[in-house]
Amino acid sequence: MHSKRTRKWGVTAATAAGILAAAAVLGGCTSAPADNTGDTTGNGGDEKFVIGFQQPLGGQAWREMGLASLQALAARPEYADIVELKIVRTNDNDAAQQNAAIQNLIAEGVDAILFDPASATGADAAIAQAKAAGIPVFANGGPYDNDYVYTVSTDWANAGTVGAEWLVDQLGDNKDVAVLEGLAGVPLNDGSMPGVEEILTSGGANIVARGTNGWNEADAQKNMAQILQSNPDLGGVYSFLTGGQGIPAAFKDAGIDFVPVVGGSGYNGEACTLVEYAPEGLVGNMVFGQPAIYAKGLEQAVMLLQGDEIEQTQFYPPLEITADNAEDFCLPDQPDNFQLGYDFPGLDLTVDEVLKYYQQ
Repeated sequence: MHSKRTRKWGVTAATAAGILAAAAVLGGCTSAPADNTGDTTGNGGDEKFVIGFQQPLGGQAWREMGLASLQALAARPEYADIVELKIVRTNDNDAAQQNAAIQNLIAEGVDAILFDPASATGADAAIAQAKAAGIPVFANGGPYDNDYVYTVSTDWANAGTVGAEWLVDQLGDNKDVAVLEGLAGVPLNDGSMPGVEEILTSGGANIVARGTNGWNEADAQKNMAQILQSNPDLGGVYSFLTGGQGIPAAFKDAGIDFVPVVGGSGYNGEACTLVEYAPEGLVGNMVFGQPAIYAKGLEQAVMLLQGDEIEQTQFYPPLEITADNAEDFCLPDQPDNFQLGYDFPGLDLTVDEVLKYYQQ
């Protein structure tokens, strides 16, 4: 099996040798293939587009579902005959590891690279090598600050402000709110939270407590419980991209009446929590990006490699789970931590397809 890149992108032997030499220097950097999921393409044909995907912070449900959606799309007949995936994961959210892993993918001769950015600029060295080699690069999952890179991402800035605007509209006479950010240091979090707080405060909200959710429902519940010990009379809670299950649970455990909650992990438990506690007055807006954006990135990469024109920057609106549509999202036969958003409009992926690859 070999790549189509030399025919389609015209990489010279000298360029390839330079890339291999650079990658050899970094060969000791930490990166690991994703178990046995590197090739999900089937056996048809001996020439395929080899597409690398680099994912930091593995093990997180959102990103695991993203990978499952990516692999499910790649396994479909229309992709299986023309695409080979090379999935590489790195530990934590380490930009240096990500940069080295992308350089290794370049050395392996991939035709295109998709990556979920660990930072806003940390992969610049690898991207410069990809540009020199004529390998297109896609920031897939979040934005990346480089003119060469294609972006296929949720509109994360909007994901933050949609929930903040909703919460302002929900507040009654009690304007006191608690705010839980996600994971400090991650561009998605740090770039979104200032805008969130500006909307809240300009809308009349009084931020009386701050914390983190660590993009983990258990942490959201624990930290919300601590906030409630000293602030039991809140009028609302804003939690960035996690907390739609853990925060109501903290209120329930404390015996405190529900207040409007913005969460957004996209877990099945969020949707089912809204369904369960709606009769007790729980209202919420669980805003989250579709992890199937990874599959959308694959679709766009294949289109580009086949010679189609695509937009350089593509941002897609987040999903919102509210009391009005929670029953449509809630899957009673799946666990609370089952990640929703496994489909992307137009791709029509099913639960059964992604479950073949989803690692909970």
